[in-house]
Amino acid sequence: MPSSRSRTRSRYRFAVALLSLMIAGLAAVLVSCPQEKPAAAPEAARPSPAPEAVAAEQEPSVGETPTPAPVAEPGRPSAVPVEPAERGQLAFIIDDAGYDLDDLQPFLDLAMPLAVAVLPNLPHSAEAARRVREAGKELLLHLPMEPEGGEDPGPGALLTGQPAAEIERLLDAALASVPGAIGVNNHMGSKATADRAFMDVLLDALDRRGLFFVDSRTTTLTVAAAEAQRLGVPYLARKVFLDAVDGGIEKSLEGAIDAAARGGSAVAIGHVQTDGLADILRSAADGMQRSGVKPLTLSALIGGRGGEAAE
Repeated sequence: MPSSRSRTRSRYRFAVALLSLMIAGLAAVLVSCPQEKPAAAPEAARPSPAPEAVAAEQEPSVGETPTPAPVAEPGRPSAVPVEPAERGQLAFIIDDAGYDLDDLQPFLDLAMPLAVAVLPNLPHSAEAARRVREAGKELLLHLPMEPEGGEDPGPGALLTGQPAAEIERLLDAALASVPGAIGVNNHMGSKATADRAFMDVLLDALDRRGLFFVDSRTTTLTVAAAEAQRLGVPYLARKVFLDAVDGGIEKSLEGAIDAAARGGSAVAIGHVQTDGLADILRSAADGMQRSGVKPLTLSALIGGRGGEAAE
């Protein structure tokens, strides 16, 4: 029979073993459970960056160009249709008014900007000029000038052999019969516009009267551009005649539109007696818009070029 001391030691060993098992089990439980992370500091407690640091973040690096964010207009989508870019400007002149008022009226009824050149010293010159101004169109004096070949340019024509005083007298008489003209273009004049001395006298006279000159370019030998540039006189030149040749008036008008689109500007001259021209011009607006060509007045075209010569 074991003694009491042996029994005590056995109980002690059993208690120690039981306690060890309990400690081991508790440790296993603690290891298997995830530890809770410490709470992050509140946002308000974080220090704000220094102003220099903010600026450094916003500035692009050297050589980098900042791209601004697109801003849409209120009530409109961010992507809108783009209108055709304006590529050129086209001015129209209708020549030979003054013979008949009925031929003139269809052109005055057009909504587009244009100029009408009225011949002087004719029965209807003054009334035609009045109607042109009343319709809001620009008025030119269609000045008769000497052609090659001896053809008669009409009453009050300016000739190359005339002295300067006579040229100025005839010019003033022509302007008096076409009151309100803001510029002059030549009727015929293939010989006169090729004569340097004549053109110097005429351009100087126009400049002193505050008038510009449009060369109808009835000859390739014209010196009007060179003399106008030398004297500083506002000047333009015809690019296309709107005549029923080489495919018809429509073809000529297409050429004028193309010339304006390619060259930036152009002047087209038609004639008041040309059948159907007013209707063709009326229907040409869509074609000009598609080509990016804008109809413009002569004075605006000259003003946009600072008075320089335009071919």
